[in-house]
Amino acid sequence: MKPQLECLECSIRQALEAAELAGADLESRKEIALETLRILLEYDAHGSPAELSGAVHALVRRLTGNTDPYRKLKKDTIGIARQIYPSVAKGIEVQQDQLLCALKVSAVGNVIDAGVYGDLREVDLEAILREELTKGFAVCDVDVLRADLSGARSVVIVGDNAGETVFDGLLISEIKRMVGDSVNVFYGVRSIPTINDATMEDAVASGLDREAAVMSTGCDEPGLILEKADPDFVKLYMEADIVISKGQGNYEGLSNSKDRGVYFLLKAKCGPVARDLGVKMGDYVFIRK
Repeated sequence: MKPQLECLECSIRQALEAAELAGADLESRKEIALETLRILLEYDAHGSPAELSGAVHALVRRLTGNTDPYRKLKKDTIGIARQIYPSVAKGIEVQQDQLLCALKVSAVGNVIDAGVYGDLREVDLEAILREELTKGFAVCDVDVLRADLSGARSVVIVGDNAGETVFDGLLISEIKRMVGDSVNVFYGVRSIPTINDATMEDAVASGLDREAAVMSTGCDEPGLILEKADPDFVKLYMEADIVISKGQGNYEGLSNSKDRGVYFLLKAKCGPVARDLGVKMGDYVFIRK
């Protein structure tokens, strides 16, 4: 999908929030705001909202000298997710449809999105996550996935934010339980820090490396852009039996590509993504395209 007019307001907000987290003073924030506006003058030249957002956050990192403004926030949200992990895991075990429940838990982790909601430490994140778990999917292709998992030997999950990697581990465990230990699960992360998206360091901190082979996608945008990704990861992505893409940023980048079928698992947190998916803003979606 292409950047929309709503992306302009969102980009300015993200730039100023990132600048504040990076410790920028008032003059630096003014400079970042003005430079962001220059980027936005040609917003529709970017291939996707994820690429536009990537340009804005690269600007903040360059002008502040802070290579990971969201580092502390990521650590804190991983900690919160790990606190509620045991009860969530037990909740999956007692469900009749454990795959559906694991998908929902993984989708709810997508709420931990600083690009949309800002500094998540300012809210009761645990209470929000528990409330979100009571909601269902607006679109759910779980039966299609169930059929595809039969005989699958390789699954690629394209990760999103750092906190949700904790819950993605539960989805991976359920996939292995269904298919068997012979299935190879690979988990793609950002090559460098961008917003609160997961990097290799974050995935290890969440313990995800014990569940899957964690790999860098080669992308520093908040979304997988195949044209810019590491060729080895692209090969793995293209040849996998199943690909599950997490979050809005990856949807924004991959929805432009029709080279293979992809399962998109996310919460539609903004108008442009909701419209593109044909759902309401705030809906949870698990759809194969």
